[in-house]
Amino acid sequence: QPHPGGAPAGGRVPPSKSQPATQKMLALALVSAVALAPAVQHSPLAFRPVAPARSPIPTAELRLDQKIAGTVAGGAVLGNLLFPFLIVLNKLGLYDPPPLNTFTYIANNAMDAARASGEVSKWLATKYSQDVWSDLLSQYYSEGSSTDFLTRAGGVCDLHAAWCDGVIIP
Repeated sequence: QPHPGGAPAGGRVPPSKSQPATQKMLALALVSAVALAPAVQHSPLAFRPVAPARSPIPTAELRLDQKIAGTVAGGAVLGNLLFPFLIVLNKLGLYDPPPLNTFTYIANNAMDAARASGEVSKWLATKYSQDVWSDLLSQYYSEGSSTDFLTRAGGVCDLHAAWCDGVIIP
């Protein structure tokens, strides 16, 4: 006589009807894993222990490449912070920067004049301009941080009028 819940009178449900499909698949996967275990142990994908990592705490013995990298990184940081620091010193009145833009305009005019006269080739024009700019900066500091060397008789603008054309000298 059948049971009201659908189970036979003995109370036991046959295993094939009571187990859902996922349980059957899990059992099949477990049996397959056990059967294939010896083959996986010798596989190149099998787990191998890894050597312990080096300590992230720096030691006193740095390699040369680490020293070079640290020096380059430190120089980059200091180079980026130098100009804001100089601006703060200028605002506080502790540092008076040279008129770099004026020197740049004069150096560019000198390069244009040298190119027009054929004094320098187009391949060396930028180097020529940089040399003029460097010389102007050197003269500025040798004259006691003054631009008088540009405008006085026998000065840069007197000897090279084309260099100072259109440049406002502070």
